[in-house]
Amino acid sequence: MKKALQLLMVITILLSGVRLYAQDYAGSESCKNCHSTAHTNWKQSGHPYKLQKLQGGNPPVYPVLTSQKMVGTVVNYQLKSGIPNAPDGLTWNDIGFVLGGYHSNARFLDKEGYIIYGNNRQYNLPTNKWVAYTSGSLTKATYSYSCYKCHTTGASKTKTAEFQQYPGIEGSWIETGIGCEGCHGPAKAHTTNPSTKPPKEGLNTCNNCHARDRNEGTTTYPWNQRVEWQPRTVNNINTGFIRHREQGDMMLASKHGKTGFTCVTCHDSHKGVYFDLGGLKESAKCETCHLNHFITGHDPLQTKAECTDCHMPFAARNGDQLTPYISEQSTHYWKILTDPKTMFDNLDDINSTTTPPVTYKFIKVDANGISGLTLDYTCIQCHTNKDVAWASTHAKNIHTKGITSVAGGQEIPSAYTLAQNYPNPFNPTTTIKFALPKASTVKLDVYSITGELVTSLIDKEMQGGWHEVVFDASRISSGVYIYRIQAGDFGYSRKMVVMK
Repeated sequence: MKKALQLLMVITILLSGVRLYAQDYAGSESCKNCHSTAHTNWKQSGHPYKLQKLQGGNPPVYPVLTSQKMVGTVVNYQLKSGIPNAPDGLTWNDIGFVLGGYHSNARFLDKEGYIIYGNNRQYNLPTNKWVAYTSGSLTKATYSYSCYKCHTTGASKTKTAEFQQYPGIEGSWIETGIGCEGCHGPAKAHTTNPSTKPPKEGLNTCNNCHARDRNEGTTTYPWNQRVEWQPRTVNNINTGFIRHREQGDMMLASKHGKTGFTCVTCHDSHKGVYFDLGGLKESAKCETCHLNHFITGHDPLQTKAECTDCHMPFAARNGDQLTPYISEQSTHYWKILTDPKTMFDNLDDINSTTTPPVTYKFIKVDANGISGLTLDYTCIQCHTNKDVAWASTHAKNIHTKGITSVAGGQEIPSAYTLAQNYPNPFNPTTTIKFALPKASTVKLDVYSITGELVTSLIDKEMQGGWHEVVFDASRISSGVYIYRIQAGDFGYSRKMVVMK
């Protein structure tokens, strides 16, 4: 009897504790006074802009950001945040909410909260194009919980009084976009008593949104911790890409995931990655763990190739693709399947539980639950005139045997490129290499980290091709410097380190 009373008291205390520490939402702006740096970084990231509510016919607001995106010498474009105008035939007065618009694409809800379908109803940022956003013959559709749960903070299927004016929205939410409490949990009590910590319910649950089938039973999809693949036809080539928002499940099917890596192993979750805002930690460099994996013929001085170009190719698609094998989101498998197989040989068919069932395609996993990408994503993305049989003969054991035949010789490059200087760090000299697809007026300058001009290395007309210049830093002090090229309409900067 005594033990039963003691157990009852413990349960009562625990339940009282739950009530005591249960918190309501305070809103992200309540966090900035104490957590100003994290708040500032978050405002520059993509999370706040997953959904914006428009007011008074004004357009959506984004941070002014640009970044040069390159894959070898095949893809080279400037990504800019923001949307140039309202969809075709509409004004901002016709729009109630904007979905996205930070880095991938933008879609729209009308004033009643319905998703707007039709021609020119989606804007793709990587390609600066308006495209159709369709679902059969529908012109609008309900904005469901399974969608807005990953675009808002405090999402609920329950429609509050505030949301009665939006018949197109299934339920309600506390804050548009992914706010601080979207990851840290509701924190109103924390704002009045800092010792009452938020539940941190999101810190280990990035997969609630960055992986699929984490939607609390709102779909009939039968899979879990599997990565969906969708077929496409691009430039008359049969191809396909991984469905967007699958990073978490890819990592779980990788050696990194099996050894205990989490998202925050590599990512600073408050900072963005698409505009080089420090979202990848310095410790996340591949060379930190994988030493001496340099590949002769793929060094930056020859091809601008980096580890991630091959091991994290842009094979996941949200808004658009750039080529038949390159889209706009990185994969998170890291493993490359070096057998001469195409992407079509690396798929499983799984049926949904609907009636009649629908067949979906998923990336295969081996007996240990490990997945990888085929060579068409990793090699043919750059070597566009080759096939996976050719790639396989070079890819096997490439880090141990090296390869010299894939650098492209002295062919005229297809795009402007500024390679990372080599060596880096250096003392006292380093080589800077760049590519010109055609004759151009070239200006190559070196700046201090504060923006002061240190020296001008090149300022003249140059022919198309690969070029290099040696920079002698014997007269300057140790530190971080910026070198910048301007050639035609192409402008790009990189960092280098003088270490004496």
